[in-house]
Amino acid sequence: MSNQPQDDELVPEQTEGFKVGEKKTIDEYQQLDQNDESLRKWKESLGIGAGASISDPKDPRKVIIMSLGLEVEGRPDIIIDLKSAGALEGLKKKPFTIKEGAQFRMKAQFKVQHQILSGLKYVQVVKRAGISNKMQEMIVSPP
Repeated sequence: MSNQPQDDELVPEQTEGFKVGEKKTIDEYQQLDQNDESLRKWKESLGIGAGASISDPKDPRKVIIMSLGLEVEGRPDIIIDLKSAGALEGLKKKPFTIKEGAQFRMKAQFKVQHQILSGLKYVQVVKRAGISNKMQEMIVSPP
């Protein structure tokens, strides 16, 4: 059996009750309720205040994964820096092992650009002896 993920393995399942809100452009958010001080501060916290630039116009990606990390108690964290060229290919060639029964946490550092993002899910597939276990977690959702 191949260690490569099947196309449908990494497709997230639908989250019951989740509905994507009305999509607006960054410019529409900047113009929204310009005289509301609390809304202005909220927008600035999101990086969409007056004069804010939250994206690279040459980069079409909406989400950029900067790093992935594995935290296991009793051992140093494994941090995979995905900003460097060839990092993903290197990870595919040298996967890491998690001891059976170990409690672990995954963490991801990412950057969002070009628009406000909602409905982002983390999907993880763990395989052992030909058996796969799919886990998923909503990490960005509307307030």
